[in-house]
Amino acid sequence: MKSSVQIIFVLTASLMATHALSQDISGWSDNTVCRLAKATPDNVEYQAESTKRGLSCGGSNKKSSSALSPKVAKALAGIDIENDPSLAFFKPPMAPYPTNMNYWFGRQWRIADFNNDGYSDIIYIGTIKPNNIIDIKNNKMEVSGRWCPNNNDCTGTYREPALFLGDADGNLTYSSWLLVDNREIPGLEGPNQILIADYNNDGVMDIYFADTGVGNVDGQVNSYFLSQPDGTWLESSDTHLSHSSFVVWDHGAATGDIDNDGDMDVVITEIHSRQNRTAFWCLMNDGTGYLKKRKCGGADSYGLELADMDGDGDLDALVGAEENTRHHVPFTGIVWNDGKGRFSLKTKLPEHKKKYSGIPEISASDLDNDGDLDIVVSRVGEYYVGTAIQIIENLGNKKFKDHGLIELLIAPDDFKTKSEANIWNSYIDSIVFRDLDNDGDMDVYLAGQHKQSNGSILINQGSFVFDLIRPVDTHKFVTDRTDSKIKFSYKKHIPTDEEQSVEDELAEFEASLENEPAGFDAAIAKRKAKVAAAKAKRIAEETAKAAETDTVDTGQSVDDELAAFEAELAAELAE
Repeated sequence: MKSSVQIIFVLTASLMATHALSQDISGWSDNTVCRLAKATPDNVEYQAESTKRGLSCGGSNKKSSSALSPKVAKALAGIDIENDPSLAFFKPPMAPYPTNMNYWFGRQWRIADFNNDGYSDIIYIGTIKPNNIIDIKNNKMEVSGRWCPNNNDCTGTYREPALFLGDADGNLTYSSWLLVDNREIPGLEGPNQILIADYNNDGVMDIYFADTGVGNVDGQVNSYFLSQPDGTWLESSDTHLSHSSFVVWDHGAATGDIDNDGDMDVVITEIHSRQNRTAFWCLMNDGTGYLKKRKCGGADSYGLELADMDGDGDLDALVGAEENTRHHVPFTGIVWNDGKGRFSLKTKLPEHKKKYSGIPEISASDLDNDGDLDIVVSRVGEYYVGTAIQIIENLGNKKFKDHGLIELLIAPDDFKTKSEANIWNSYIDSIVFRDLDNDGDMDVYLAGQHKQSNGSILINQGSFVFDLIRPVDTHKFVTDRTDSKIKFSYKKHIPTDEEQSVEDELAEFEASLENEPAGFDAAIAKRKAKVAAAKAKRIAEETAKAAETDTVDTGQSVDDELAAFEAELAAELAE
């Protein structure tokens, strides 16, 4: 429950300045150039490119319909936003308060500048802890592999995302109250993807959460937060999704401009592809942030990313499967975009069925500086036993070369389990690309929810040779803020109408006495006492409400505030 005194948690974290890469931006879309020009007004290269193209990058470029927009030469992808070299990058805490209390597992994060102040912010998601868990002891689930009774029907309180805003001093302030969710049942159940993009084209990043749910395989309703003029983000499924109650088991999801019309669309996987007769659902943006759902082909998969893999200017679907499954036809490879946002023709990529057949995440970046995108694949064994990274080189002309596996966590050959909750589960759920050693090529930062692998780094030595840096040595390349101290402070109190009226009256009265002789002390004291009574009434009500809701006191208590206020008032009256 929320107490009437809202608490803001300040997480101290010095943000590392990331050196921008020297690169050819002439092929970037106008949308990308404008976004970076607005975000980094001191960057001479971005400003010069926007001026050269005659772009007007100030203000809002909101449009009524993307159907009327000219096609862009190169489509923007979600990975362009995630891997923006101008955005300061650091290793964040795995579970800062209150995420350590709100989430059971499945914690993920994304770094972005949500409020356009030039500083890196971070958002977390995680899985709820069901209130009907059965037989979880010593990291083991029930023999059947289920967590909850009644066909794994897990129930519990949905949880909100955790938003931390950065500032000039390197602090991160817990600000989840800016995410407004007015649904009858607010919050997320088992989110597994955070898709950040400016969906409504107002110059501020928005957030789409793909929610897999917990326990069963029926899926869950996703969540869609759009930026508002007052600086908040409003959950807008009812007004900006063509099918607001759409339920899908979407293990994979990605964002990008799949029809090259200048706005960001969403693609999500459909595990029940035979039943629903599509492997992908595409949510097409009309330019205002309104997403219309349609079938768009695809392939049965778990991991999904959008990237221009053949250099033709449109975004293709990079997919990874559970390669040993018998429930559908697994496919690991590329499903090519026909230029209109539909995916059908396929190119298969090298598999590793024997030991690491599962793919929870997949991404792409130019690892050899040859102008095309290479592929990095997060792989796990059956039941997530063992963790490895696969590197695939793009040779051009839709040809690819496997450079093998880099094993992060190797399970014993004789280890057997029927549970994903095992000690050898240390999978990577996020792949980030930065030039961490400042040598001109992309390195790979690997994030997950397990200490054994979270923060592992692959330092690019060229020719597809990578040095594996273990998490214990992450600080040598990335600012490490995993142990940052959390501070507490109050959200600024907004006076009630009664308090504001009395304070306004007092201010007016004191102003009228500025040129009056002494002798009105008693009158002033009387007015201040009236203010004190109004504030004391408010504080007493908050104390009673906090006691009723059994709220845990994580900072300065209301009693302390009342005592401090009374001392302050006594000092004022004494004067």
